[in-house]
Amino acid sequence: REPPPAPRLPMGVPPSPSSEDALSSTMHEHAVKWRTLEQLVQQPGETLVEFSAAGFSADSRAEAAAKLISNHIALLKDITNPSPTSQLELVRLPRSQAKYVDMFLLEAARRLVGRRLNTLEASMLDRFLALDIEQAHNEQMGEVWALAANYLGGRLQDDTEQFKGRQPDMSKEAGRAFLAVCNELGEPNPKWRALRGLIDSTSGQHLTQTKGIAAQHPDEAREEAARKLILNHRRVLQDITNPKPETQTNLQRLPVTQRPLVDRFLIEMSRRLLGYREDVEAEALHHILEEKLARDDKEGREVWGAAATYLLGRVQSVPDQEPGRKPDMSLAAAIAFVQEAEEVAFGEAKFLPVLDGVPGPAPVAPSSPTHSD
Repeated sequence: REPPPAPRLPMGVPPSPSSEDALSSTMHEHAVKWRTLEQLVQQPGETLVEFSAAGFSADSRAEAAAKLISNHIALLKDITNPSPTSQLELVRLPRSQAKYVDMFLLEAARRLVGRRLNTLEASMLDRFLALDIEQAHNEQMGEVWALAANYLGGRLQDDTEQFKGRQPDMSKEAGRAFLAVCNELGEPNPKWRALRGLIDSTSGQHLTQTKGIAAQHPDEAREEAARKLILNHRRVLQDITNPKPETQTNLQRLPVTQRPLVDRFLIEMSRRLLGYREDVEAEALHHILEEKLARDDKEGREVWGAAATYLLGRVQSVPDQEPGRKPDMSLAAAIAFVQEAEEVAFGEAKFLPVLDGVPGPAPVAPSSPTHSD
């Protein structure tokens, strides 16, 4: 008996390559660039770095780059492993997306290595290595890069206590530099990228300049709240606009079509909670990140108000609040979080918690307006 004929594809549509073919093709396509990076990372000399990488020492960046470059094939195979035997909780990508994953790793390595200063050869090499991200970028690539960044965030070990029986992949400082660049690439929105870069490059240092209700809270509390929101903003956005929630169905969510407006609200909350350093450049960036609504934007005001109301009912700060679910953050951070949500949405914080019989921070008028002319 003859086998059935293979399904016919529409004219002009080539058959999809096998997953192993996609992996092999990707490794061959980018081999020269990886060899070039391997040579560059071994060359001493001052380098020019940009974005998140600029917040780390040359030694930590070089260590992270060298580890990534020497292990890039293993990492590529690991991120796209269809049958992993360890760390099963991490979400991997299909082998068919190997090209986008390798582009992600290449760009991370390039940013960590940096560019040698003041030579024509260095400039030409950097142009050769640089990926035209804007031209190549599409929705699928953005999703792959976001998942690759999330995977590496859960995969990297920079502490002997992190995964028992496994040696650290690199030092703590190199690990921070590596993840800062990965998270920068995995975040398509430049404002979220900048906020993520701020918390990655200022770990352990308080951004002490704040205004409005944020100034009424301890640095540790508001920064904890900002960090939680920035690191989980995608999940929070999806939760607020979830059309078919399985839990907390008593809370009023917003339609998916309002996600852009909700995202702007979350950015402004994060910006105010995080604050900024006391210098001209940091203050300028703080103002660039600001999100405002026009005074006649009735829809925007309604969406921001609904998002704030949702968060007031959603945030958990003590175990007894939602039995069986861990608190989202400490009580002090949760108070800072919900008061900032109210201030951004309504112009003032009305929520007055009582801790051991002592009222929390009183409402204050916002120092920077929510609306613009």
